[in-house]
Amino acid sequence: MEQLCKTTDAKQQAPKAYFLVMEHIETLIQGGNLTFGAKLPSERQLMATLGLSRNSVREALRSLENLGILESRHGQGSFLVNHMEESLGSMFSLLLSLHACSYQEISQLRRSIEIGAYLLAVKRPQDMNLRPLFDILSQMETCSEKERAKWDKNFHDTLIALSQNRLMQLLNQTLSPLFESSIQQMTSRIALPQWQTLVSYHRETVCCLSKRSEPEGIAAITRHYDYIDGYFCRLQQPDSQQPHPSIGM
Repeated sequence: MEQLCKTTDAKQQAPKAYFLVMEHIETLIQGGNLTFGAKLPSERQLMATLGLSRNSVREALRSLENLGILESRHGQGSFLVNHMEESLGSMFSLLLSLHACSYQEISQLRRSIEIGAYLLAVKRPQDMNLRPLFDILSQMETCSEKERAKWDKNFHDTLIALSQNRLMQLLNQTLSPLFESSIQQMTSRIALPQWQTLVSYHRETVCCLSKRSEPEGIAAITRHYDYIDGYFCRLQQPDSQQPHPSIGM
């Protein structure tokens, strides 16, 4: 009976413990006492500082580890890390499995991210280096079917990186793995004229960026995603025999 009461008490403390530990970590970070890669105070120290039981502290640390904020190392303790990309990816994957969202909805999210990244990149200083994008375009125009997916991903990663917005880059890296298999499948099967059309949208986007044209660049990205979404919609039709489209292209 006593053990049951202890277990119940730990469960009741868990939500409170989570927030208390999180707030304590934020306080340490703000005070300059904790950075990525640094070791957190021990369980015993957290218990004494926050007035929590060992079970409550462990449950809170486990929750934060599942979020990708902490990493538990056997025999060493818990460390502050940035693995949130993985935890966000797992969340989106679960939502897809539960049909709580669709690939098309994620495509719409990626479209918004890319347009936002483009608008930020347009406003960057004149010394912005577009050579990597032009080099990737050259590779896309001449690469083999097996390499299409790789160069397509490189293009989108590089374009979004030009925004210098870390949250946009995080979301892009989170969403990309959800489509890797479909991107590989589609790009290896798509007919050359369709591939050339997609590459032309990529080139148009870069040319608009080089001219610092906001409306034309948005229009190019929109045409690109309209093309992909249209292909995806046709695939959803019961009688469609087309290969799986690449949401990321």
